[in-house]
This record gives sequence, C-alpha cells and structure tokens, in this order.
Amino acid sequence: MLLVGPVPPPAGGVSIHLWRLKHLLDDQFEIDLVDESRNIKAAYFNIRQKKFLRYWKKVAWSDFLFIHSGLNALRFFHILSAKLLGKKIVLTLHAYPEEKSGLNRWIDERFFGWCDIIISVNAEMLERVTLPAKKTFVQYAFLPPVMQEEKELPAAVQQLLSTQKAQGKKIIVSNAWRLDRFNNQDVYGVDMCLAAVKKIKDKGVPIHFIFNIATIDMFGPAYEAYQQQIVADGLQNEFSLINEELSFVKLMEQADVVVRPTNTDGDSLSIREALFLNKPVLSSDVVKRPEGTILFANRNQEAFEKALIELLTNETAQLNQASSNSYDYYKSYYTHLLGSI
Repeated sequence: MLLVGPVPPPAGGVSIHLWRLKHLLDDQFEIDLVDESRNIKAAYFNIRQKKFLRYWKKVAWSDFLFIHSGLNALRFFHILSAKLLGKKIVLTLHAYPEEKSGLNRWIDERFFGWCDIIISVNAEMLERVTLPAKKTFVQYAFLPPVMQEEKELPAAVQQLLSTQKAQGKKIIVSNAWRLDRFNNQDVYGVDMCLAAVKKIKDKGVPIHFIFNIATIDMFGPAYEAYQQQIVADGLQNEFSLINEELSFVKLMEQADVVVRPTNTDGDSLSIREALFLNKPVLSSDVVKRPEGTILFANRNQEAFEKALIELLTNETAQLNQASSNSYDYYKSYYTHLLGSI
C-alpha cells in the first residue's frame, strides 16, 4: 500500500486518521508513505519536494494507492499517476464542502470514478457529488486512539491545566487545523467561542477555555488579531488561544467539555474521540453528528451559549454515550475492504 496524505505533525483530523490507519494495518500490508504536509519531515518523502521520479518509483512499487489528499489538484495528480502505471486506487473523501456545477463537477466525478474504492466520511457529501454506487462506501473517519501511544502534553499546557483546575475552574477545549474561512466565516468558530466565554464570565461561571490551533501557516494576522481581542475583552484568565504540537486526545482527557462549532465539516475525529472518552461534546448541526453529541444550530451564537452554559452548570447532566466499535472491528473492516481489490 502507498498511503498518501498529510503525515503528522501537525496534527489534524486527516493526518491523525492516516497515522492511525497505518498502525492499524501495518501487520496486514507493507506500507510506504507519501507526505503532503507543509511541514517537511526528514523521515518521509514529501510530494512538495517535487522529486517526481522518486514519487513515481513509489507508485510503481505499490499494488495500490490509498489517497487522503484534501486538495483536488493533489487527488487528480495521484489518481492520474496510478492509472498511468496500472495501479488500483482507493480514495477517501474527508471533505467535499460545496456542490459544484457544470464542468467542475463533471471533472471531479470523472476523476473520482476512476478509483476502485471511494470512501466518504459522511453521507451528506454524496448528495453534492455523484459517484458510482457499487464503488462507494460511507465510513466515518474515526479510528480508536491507542492512548499509550499518544504523546504527553507539553509541559506548558499541562501547567496551564493544573493551574486553572486548582482555581476550581471547569476546562473547555476545542481545536482547529488552521484558521481557515468558509462563507466568509471562521470555519472552526474561534469568534463564537470568544463571545461565549465573555458571556459566561459575566455570569460568574468559573471556566478556562483552551483552543489549540495546530498550524498558523498564512493565517498569522488572524491568529494575532484573536490574541489582541482576548486582551481587549479582558479574557486572559479565561481563554488561552495556543499553537502547540500536541495530542488533542490527551487534552480532551483532562477537559470537562469539548466543543466543535464548525460551519462546515466532514466527519469530525474530535467528536468521536470525545465520545470515546465519555466527555460531553457540544457541536454545530452543520452535518449529521454521531449519537451522543449535543447539538446547536450552526452559527447561532445564542443557541451555542445557552447549550454551553447548561452543560457547565448542570451537575446532574447525563451523558448519552454513543457505543464505540472495537479496534478489531476497524482492522477487520479495512482489511476486508482493501483486500476486495
């Protein structure tokens, strides 16, 4: 298997899925990696190095490519390379945020249709693009974390948690890959979280919100603007916007509430991880969420704040924990699906 996509770090939903998938299947397949991350690591070949002869040698070595690219240009490049070299192709669509029309949609459907297996991480995406039904499977992106393999939190983050908990504060956490925008809104809802924390502070509820941005990239000005807003609103003791390379699973493990106020989504690993850890998780209803998720109307600030305050102040709230499939289930699922080609 040639496994293609972003290799952590930085840790994002797709990169974590890819890394866990590698470990899940490394006793079933001989696996090589092509990294697409902007963070080039010496241990892995990165497509951004533009050493295409080396890349095509890797494709030629493989029996099939398993593609997890987020950009269509990269998806098309890998699919075309595999077809020209006579290789089987498995594609996971982690996101397809909008329905395209005309030529753009036709091109997507032609390229995706060349794949032997297409995995969509939610059913909603299949309403935006028409794919061959016999090749298409819906399988959410969650794979169970192996907690003993997760890195311990950075010392500064652990100290922040310990200090805030010692003051009797409840911990709320969220994360983002980058400060991307969609429909001219913050995809991950940092703005909503800041507004909610200001309201909760005014009500006298003791909290501390930790929001980790995995990658700053070209969004440095937006990151700094949020930092300035935290100071302007007097929230330095209630809100920490950080940029750390960390295990979000380990951070959630120490949290009281997990939130995901995204305005577009595929299948959120963070939500399923929170449910796996038996943590209350509050999320926008922009796509269908797993059973057990507490929902609020997408980009509705009032609904978000009301639900969050209820979670923080209702000590008797019962978790509706979703049932989690076992590690063996996922190993069996992917082994049989990939074995079918």
